[in-house]
Formats: sequence, C-alpha cells, structure tokens
Amino acid sequence: MGTSRGMVLVIALIVLLSMTLVMTASLYVSQLSQKSATAGQQQLQVSQQALTEHNVALDTALALTDDDLVACPAKYAAWSDTALRCKAIFLSTQTYSSAQHFYSGYTSLLLRQALAEEVITDDLE
Repeated sequence: MGTSRGMVLVIALIVLLSMTLVMTASLYVSQLSQKSATAGQQQLQVSQQALTEHNVALDTALALTDDDLVACPAKYAAWSDTALRCKAIFLSTQTYSSAQHFYSGYTSLLLRQALAEEVITDDLE
C-alpha cells in the first residue's frame, strides 16, 4: 500500500510539472504575438508619418515659380523648345522611428512642364 501511494504522488508531481511547462510555453507565445502585433502597429505609424512628410515635401517642390523652369529636352517637348519649359524634380524622403528600429522611405521623380508666356504683338495698324 505504501508504494502505490508513493507512485500516485510521483505521477501527480509529473502531471503538475507538465502542466506548468505547458502554461509557461503558452504565456511565452502570447507575449511574442503581442510584441509582433505592436511592432506591426509601430511600422504602420512610421510608414504613415513618412508618407505625410513626403507629400508635404512634394507640395513644396511643386510650388516652384516659373522662373525655375528651363527649356525642355527634345525628348519631353511637345512643342518647340521655346514654348515649353520643364523642371525635373527628384525627391526622396526617409523616416526612422525614435528608437531607429523602423524605417520607411518614399522616392518620387516628377517632371513639371509649363507653357512659357510669350508676348505676341500684331501690327494691326
């Protein structure tokens, strides 16, 4: 009778140990999934911030005056080179998170075209 009680005690301890290991593993997995979800949210926030900064920089770059435009290369000119003015704008923005763990960047290449203002005088006299 004494050995069977000892065997029951050993089996109960083994069951408790295995349950403890299972619970520890499940807690560890849930902690990892929470960290990965948080990382995804932080990356999305950095990406949205980078896109906002890039759009602001694009608006600033597109606000050039017509004095900044030069004669277009023949490849882009739809009219004669004196009538069409161009400006190629390459814009690249980069954003890092505060802890430098996350990065997002955008790059744009724009070709701004405008017709040059020409003064045409007609002698109708």
